[in-house]
Amino acid sequence: MLPLSAQNNWFQPSLLQQPAIAKALQSIDDRSTGIIDEWIRLVEIPAPSGKEQARARYIRAEMEKLGLTDIREDKMLNVSGVRKGTGGGPSVVFAAHTDTVFPDTTPIKVRREGNILTAPGIGDDTSNLMATLEMFRALNRGGVKTKGDLIFLASSQEEVGLPGAKFWLENSGYKPDMFVAVDLGANQVFYGAFRITLFKFFYTSPGAHTLESRGAPSPSKAVAKAISALYELPLPPAAPGLDTFKLPVLNVGMLGGGTVVNAIPREAWFTVDLRSLDSTTQDTLATAVVSTAKQVAEREGVGFRSETGMAIDYSKARPQAERRNLPVVQTALATSNYFRKAGTPEISPADVGSTDANIAIAMGIPAVAVGTVLEHLPHRLEEFAEADSIVPGIKSLLALAVSLTTH
Repeated sequence: MLPLSAQNNWFQPSLLQQPAIAKALQSIDDRSTGIIDEWIRLVEIPAPSGKEQARARYIRAEMEKLGLTDIREDKMLNVSGVRKGTGGGPSVVFAAHTDTVFPDTTPIKVRREGNILTAPGIGDDTSNLMATLEMFRALNRGGVKTKGDLIFLASSQEEVGLPGAKFWLENSGYKPDMFVAVDLGANQVFYGAFRITLFKFFYTSPGAHTLESRGAPSPSKAVAKAISALYELPLPPAAPGLDTFKLPVLNVGMLGGGTVVNAIPREAWFTVDLRSLDSTTQDTLATAVVSTAKQVAEREGVGFRSETGMAIDYSKARPQAERRNLPVVQTALATSNYFRKAGTPEISPADVGSTDANIAIAMGIPAVAVGTVLEHLPHRLEEFAEADSIVPGIKSLLALAVSLTTH
């Protein structure tokens, strides 16, 4: 008898020989140059988290051209549309996020050198947004019919704690049978969910001129001491088998305050991004982070307040072994490996993740995160991607969509 993982793989390579699917796949090859050109144009539309309007308009217009039904844009700037199935199959969301981590003042111009495209956001997640859009187009060009509905979700604000996907899943009215976050590199398949807590700590004082500042309580000094204290907190050993990821981890990503150079600031602040593999570890570390930040304020004689990002309740998440063997995961693994670049290592599924799939996992919805492009240095100004990887990536995505919705 086949192991459970093999039984739950719904992808069969023979599927690709069906006339409609073969036509759809060939159409991706035929449009390879146009796909890369459009990908570049999409990258050059600025889309900082919370300011995704221009990209949202672009995707909505393309959804309308595709003939998707129930196209809607919500107050979070999520855009979604439905490619209706013939009936009798599962409904599957394919979600790629429109936002990037780069502020709207960041110069974004794609530089192409042979097969390498370089620009902030060229990979995360513009490549996957382009690939998801093209996958839906290819299904139309081939006349592919699926039993289940395919839902295209261009989600917002993924980079700042996943509030866009959370809002959509809780308020759209859809109850999808499966959820695919298209938000990784083509050589990755994630079926887990990091616990993520975002903090913003504020330190305040009456302020004073520089000439009167010696010995006075200073929010700037408190921020410096608090950051130093947080980085001295003992963390459990880094979990093995996570490639370049090292968890649990905390990171101070932003800091600011003050209005003039020659005065004690009335307020100074910094952020903390805390991530762990499980809720128990995360809760323990979160308590320590808040306590430490507050204790520094008390010692320095400054005011203190904190803000915490959106909380995600993982009490409904399925056990690890069950999540790994879900059909959506095993089928994604099979299609990703079938279309992976020749000579690259076989892809193994990882029980990690910090994508929109986290929200689905927390709600108990079968979910996976996949990618379509070989991308490098995400979240850096030097981010780059391999241009020719997007065509097999789109084919992999199409094979996954058809396998899941026609089984």
